[in-house]
Amino acid sequence: MSRLLGILKVALVMALDFLAIYSLFEDLTIASIAVGVLTLYVLFGGYFALLKEGAVSSKKLPTYQRNRLETAKAQLVADVKSASGTNISGMKLYLVPGNDEMNATAYGFNCVSITRGTLDNADPITLNAVLAHEISHILSFDAEFNRAVFCSITLLIAAISIMSFAAMVAIFLIFLILSCFRSWLGVIAFRGTTKAVGGIFSMLQRGIIIIYRSLLSLASRHAEYRSDKYSCELGYGLQLSHFLALAEPANQRQMTLTEAMYRSHPPTEKRIARLEKQLIAQSTTNFVNR
Repeated sequence: MSRLLGILKVALVMALDFLAIYSLFEDLTIASIAVGVLTLYVLFGGYFALLKEGAVSSKKLPTYQRNRLETAKAQLVADVKSASGTNISGMKLYLVPGNDEMNATAYGFNCVSITRGTLDNADPITLNAVLAHEISHILSFDAEFNRAVFCSITLLIAAISIMSFAAMVAIFLIFLILSCFRSWLGVIAFRGTTKAVGGIFSMLQRGIIIIYRSLLSLASRHAEYRSDKYSCELGYGLQLSHFLALAEPANQRQMTLTEAMYRSHPPTEKRIARLEKQLIAQSTTNFVNR
């Protein structure tokens, strides 16, 4: 069910992009090619992020690191199969060797990376807890959805930029035809008009970006809470809670675009509080069932 819903939400965004491009150009070929290119990025864009971060496939790692990741994968394949019947044996694991932070990231298309900091500091069960969280993102196509929405917003901003340029050209031609440039008053009026129109388009772009970031934050919070719950349901709630507390950085920094797209997390204390409630609920349920 998670995979179906994930596919549907990504398909919906791409369908809206197709309708927008087709309505703009009124050409089926252009719309199909444009959406085809966007779809390739949505599906495989995670590989560019992996390449940028210098991630190394588990198959190319030294024996000790490779065995740790493969052992965790084998256990999670069995856990997920037992819990929902879903086969995740195609999951591809990567290590980011140059990153000492404690992080893990789901890039979509069955690709998950962990940092060297996570591998060095997490025991086998905690490593399973972290990967179980990322598996939920993979099953729900969260990374693909984020990239699809990012493409839509980028297209919208580009369209507004083109409209702004066209408006400036139109204003220039109007002033030129009306011979308004013969006096300083006309030049000042032209500058004031273009500045006002440009300001309107700039405000529109900023408003769209603010709305995008707000909605992305809400969607990411929901996805993180859902993934935490999934890890807890697989039996790793306590270990994930411990990892979150341990991985919380002492000094927060501004996130990069990649981090904002793939790692937009709600406050750690709220995540831990929710996990604790879920653990209590599980304990109560297990006690009643006895």
